[in-house]
Amino acid sequence: MKRLALSLVGGFLLPLLYTIVVAPLTPYNNNRTLDFLAQVPVRWPILLLTRLHVFPFQSEPWQLLYLISCNVILYGSLIYFVLFALSKRKTTGPLPPGPDVI
Repeated sequence: MKRLALSLVGGFLLPLLYTIVVAPLTPYNNNRTLDFLAQVPVRWPILLLTRLHVFPFQSEPWQLLYLISCNVILYGSLIYFVLFALSKRKTTGPLPPGPDVI
């Protein structure tokens, strides 16, 4: 249960922190390609819908909710599988010998 909670919180915080770090740097960037590549890790759901020529959301709040939920699902699942792999790596060492049977 802790792993699920950590993955959901991390799935929300990872894109948020990325946006907080990258957004102030974009006004200093004049390269369109670099600007596009900076947007991809967070805006990938909107870019995917634009590429497919599907526009199901006409209002900003629905787009924002869709963007946040897709990022939480993607990054939360990645964090969950990383935490799952790290928890399986932990071993207690060799097992103690079993009881002697007479």
